[in-house]
This record gives sequence, structure tokens and C-alpha cells, in this order.
Amino acid sequence: MSRSPRVLEQGSASERIRRAGITLFRARGYHGTSVRAIAQMVGVEAASLYHHFPSKQEILYDIFNRTMDSLLDGLQRALAANSGFEERLRAAIRFHVLFHIEHQDEAFISHSELRSLAEPNRRRTTAKRDRYEAMLREFLASGAKAGVFEIRDVRLTTIAILTLCSGVSDWFTARGRLSADAIVEDYADMVLRLLQRSAGPPSGKLPPKRARVPPSSPRRASTTGNHRGSHTRT
Repeated sequence: MSRSPRVLEQGSASERIRRAGITLFRARGYHGTSVRAIAQMVGVEAASLYHHFPSKQEILYDIFNRTMDSLLDGLQRALAANSGFEERLRAAIRFHVLFHIEHQDEAFISHSELRSLAEPNRRRTTAKRDRYEAMLREFLASGAKAGVFEIRDVRLTTIAILTLCSGVSDWFTARGRLSADAIVEDYADMVLRLLQRSAGPPSGKLPPKRARVPPSSPRRASTTGNHRGSHTRT
């Protein structure tokens, strides 16, 4: 959630620096934020920041790293629960959506500032994102094999689910019509209905070809917004 730009006074010095980085990177962008601005928000001299983080780049990477570690841990817990496939998927969707509601600033940064990570840091972050996606993909494949889910293309379905659920960070507001809890439950219901009502053809047969849209026909504009990155790509 967005925070006031006033001086951060609570928490350890490292945590206050991290929170200041999140707030300022969200508001000004990584390249538009100076170490001095972060120090002013924390209420310390710029030189003091280097006792906790050797560079501004390390502050950014720490935000990405902690975000991905939290996501991986939460998804693993949801999928490892001692319950059926549908209940575990519901738990995973609840976790993912609620995380993106409660960490909207981190989600925005993970979409917009991946390019600002130094190559080694970007590579490590991408590896964790791939691991997150693989965990859900393998779970969905197992559910399909067990006959619980009907999925024609597991990889495509995984990307679609994660993109749908991550997108909540783009538009959610506590002043909106629905509460976070209501949205979490509705998203879980939508995903389960998607897998239960898949129109995938039996025995691997291809579906009938769709009529091609004439070149002169206008295309409908997307209304989903600009989701830069995917799901985890939080």
C-alpha cells in the first residue's frame, strides 16, 4: 500500500530503509530516486545507509528478493496442505490474490523495475519467478492427471491464472465496492470454475476452426490494462 513520504521512525534501520525504498521507487521510479532522498525519508545521513546496504541497487534487489521469497513460501504452504486438489488450489489462489492486494507497491515495482536490476540480480530474480510458476504448473498437471481438473494446455492455463490473479494489484482500493476478502473468494471461485468447465476436446482432438475475422473488421480494444510481467512477476 502507498505510504506517506514523511520520515519513517519505526522498525529497524534496515527495515526503514527498505520501506523508504519501496515508497520512493513506487512514486519516482528507481532511476528517479536518489540515495539522499531515501536517507531523508529514513531520517539519517546518506552515508549511514551504506552500513546497511552497500548501494541503491542492493536496496532494490532486497525488495525483489524478499517479495519472491514470501511468494514462494506462501505458495508452497498452500499446495502442501493435507487436503484435496480443489481445496489446495483455492488456498493458493487466496494467498496469491491477497498478497497482491496487501503488497501493491511491491507488485508495481516488480513489474516496472525488473529492467533496473543488475544482470546477476535479474537472473536470480527470474529464476525464483520461474520456480514459482513451475510449482503451480506441476500442481495443475497433477490435478489434471488425477481427473480433478480439465485442462487442455497446462502451461497456458498456469500463465492465465497467474496473470489474472496478479492483476488485482493494479486496481484494488480499500475504498472500492468489494472488500479484499470478498475479492479473494470470488477469484478462487472463478479459477475453479475455469478448470471445471474447460471446453477442451476429448482424446486430443482439435476443436473446430474458428471463422477468421475479415481484415476490414475493427478489433476490440483490450480492457485488461497493461500487465507488465506476470503473476509472480511480482
